[in-house]
Amino acid sequence: DELRTALLNDEFTVNYQPLVDAQSREVVAVESLIRWERPDGKQVGPNIFIPVAEESGLINAIGLYVLRKACADALDWNGIKLSVNISAAQLRNPEFPIQLGQILEETGFEAHRLELEITETCLVLDPVVAERSLDLIRGFGVNVVLDDFGTGYASIGFLRQFRFEKLNLDRSLVVDSADDESMRAMMLSSISMAQALQMDVTAEGVETEAQADLVRSAGCDQI
Repeated sequence: DELRTALLNDEFTVNYQPLVDAQSREVVAVESLIRWERPDGKQVGPNIFIPVAEESGLINAIGLYVLRKACADALDWNGIKLSVNISAAQLRNPEFPIQLGQILEETGFEAHRLELEITETCLVLDPVVAERSLDLIRGFGVNVVLDDFGTGYASIGFLRQFRFEKLNLDRSLVVDSADDESMRAMMLSSISMAQALQMDVTAEGVETEAQADLVRSAGCDQI
């Protein structure tokens, strides 16, 4: 009920986290992150309210809000790309590709500047429906990114089947690679595999110069 009220009263905001080119170190993209501050001043984290939104079916409305807001905000950001997270429920919704097309048309945002990030869960739950939706989304010229790679069960077969434009390495791979040889080997092999499949690679959760140096030398394209 509070989430419904929050949508009606415009209580959500969208923050933007920069992605920098690993070599030039310039900001080349931003990832949109939803935040919720209730009228009493209490902030509720997405780790708490997104699962509730998914269970209640409100994720479709909230997801469209973020997409529309982010496209409008990023419209004049000089060619910088925009990444938006899409949930499994949205990908299973047959109306979503149509709604995406309407938002692109309404805002005037260029499709080739938009990246939709999906997790492995979206694919495993219903790969046939996911593939159909992704084909329609790509038809607009929008890129599709596999998010949080290294935490789940995506196989090489999945990567070949869905032909992602980019792979996001989960922050746990990045953080643990500094001290764990096996994790570093896993990170390096993931990057090599992505490159062989012509995918760009983004390292997530980079917070120190040492981590930045590690993923840069490993061959990541963005940080």
